[in-house]
Parts: sequence; C-alpha cells; structure tokens
Amino acid sequence: MTKNKNHEAMWQAYFKEHAYLEQTAGWQLALEGVLREALDPVAFPDQSLWQDMTKDGLPLLQHADLQDRITAAAAEAFPRVISQLLTSEALVMPDVMRQALCGMEHLKGAQNVFAALCRQDDASIRSLAETHAIPETSLRLFGWAVLGALVPEEAKDASLWEALGWKRNYCPVCGRPPVLAVLRKEQQGRARFLVCDGCHTVWPYARVGCAYCGNQDLEKMKVLEPEGEEEMRLDVCEECHTYLKTYQGGKQRDPKVPDGPDVSEIIYRHDWATLHLDLLAQEQGLVKRGSVLLAAAPVFDEGEEK
Repeated sequence: MTKNKNHEAMWQAYFKEHAYLEQTAGWQLALEGVLREALDPVAFPDQSLWQDMTKDGLPLLQHADLQDRITAAAAEAFPRVISQLLTSEALVMPDVMRQALCGMEHLKGAQNVFAALCRQDDASIRSLAETHAIPETSLRLFGWAVLGALVPEEAKDASLWEALGWKRNYCPVCGRPPVLAVLRKEQQGRARFLVCDGCHTVWPYARVGCAYCGNQDLEKMKVLEPEGEEEMRLDVCEECHTYLKTYQGGKQRDPKVPDGPDVSEIIYRHDWATLHLDLLAQEQGLVKRGSVLLAAAPVFDEGEEK
C-alpha cells in the first residue's frame, strides 16, 4: 500500500510540473499537423555546403546567418500560428495549454525567445518566461514545435547525416542532446541512431557508449529492460547518472530509423507515452535529458564559426 501511494505521489508531482501531459492523447501529433499546414520551411544553404558547415562540430542552426533567418521567420509567423492553433478544430487542448497559448498570442520580442531556444540559453528562457508570465515548459514546447516545423524535412533525414559522417552526441541541425535512441538491424549487427526532440532530426551514433557524457566503460553502463516493454529499454550510464530510452522494436519486426514526420510519431509513442519508464528511472536516481521540456545546456562547441 505504501509503495502504491509513493507511486501515486510521484505521478502527481510529475503532472504538477507538466500538467498538460495528463491529456496528451494525440494532441502532440495534431499540433505538428497544424503547424505543417501553417508554416513553410525556411530555405537552408545548399546541401553541398552542410558537411563543411558542420565539420568542426557546429550544428547548422548555430551559424549566425541561418539562426537569424529561422528565428526571424518564427517570430514573424508566431502571432498568426497561435491564432490558428487557438481556432483549430483538429487540435483539442487541455485548458492549461490553451491559457498558455493565449498568453503567447501577443508576445513581444518573440525573436529573442526563439534565439534563446536555439542557443539553449536556459537562463534567458527562464527569464523571458517569467517576464511574460508564461509557463516555461509551454514556452519551450510551442517554441520548439514552431522551430521544428521551419526546418526542411531533408535536413532531418538520418541517411543524409550518415552519408555526411556526423557521429557526435548532439543534433547536427540544432545542437540539442538526444531524447531517444533507435536500434536498426544491419548485416554487421545493429546500428544506433539518436533522435532530437527539438527539430526531430535523426543521426547515427556509436553503438556502444553513453550518448550524453561519452563514457565507454561498459562496467559503468547497464541496460534496464522493464517487464512488459519489449520494444523499449533504458540504457543507463553510471558515470553521469543519465538514462536514454532506446527503441529496439518488437519481436515480430525489425526497427527502422524513422524519417520526416514519422519521427514525431516515434517521439510521441515511445517517449511521451512511456512516462512510467521515466518514473522508474527517477526512482533509481537517474536523470532524463534531451526533452524540449527540460533545460539543456549546449554540448556543442560555441567557439567562433568559420
């Protein structure tokens, strides 16, 4: 009985911080559907330049010109987008989210908000949320939803970044740490791909090792496979005390790396819909990273771009 009460208390505490998660049932995918209809992706530099742009570890959106372009487009479209979200019949939202959207409808200095999100400047994001009396998690959620919709689909393709040789532990487009991993069966075993919760890019990463701190000491790593979760496991690093949800597919099919809009579905179905795994990890003192709802200090090199 005490254990059940403790679990209930954990759920209540979690929902107190992220109240809208109680009513997610499809609204996340509906949100992104509305945004795809409302927004045209920003024109990125020619793909022939991407390898050179990222060769020193600087993600595409950390280049000043492109960051200015996408944040300006997001700020310009934001009032119109908010209005469409509030009037959309396809998007059924909890009251707490609708109230947050109403608070953002006339947001001043919106480009500063989007720039802070791109830079992963947590102090500025927190300050801007407080200044405008908007829940920080809502600002992060809707802000990244808009930025993600403005990133061209071809930039999110795992095969592209595999060909360009990007193997770092952060997103090659926006620089966020991964929220999920996906294992794909190949001739030589299984390859691991990481998934960004911000712009929804997928990219390849080393099969072994922590995707956050880079630890490769197998004695300091373990795998948790919760009973009844054949598709999901938790890859745990005892060096930095983090865990990474890893989608390994069901028994009857091999997992495939999702491309484009399918990434939204896998994030929703295998991250948002497995909160009980987050609670299991929290019970063991482990830390979640990569979610757009969470602070995420940048891991990319913030030195001068070339």
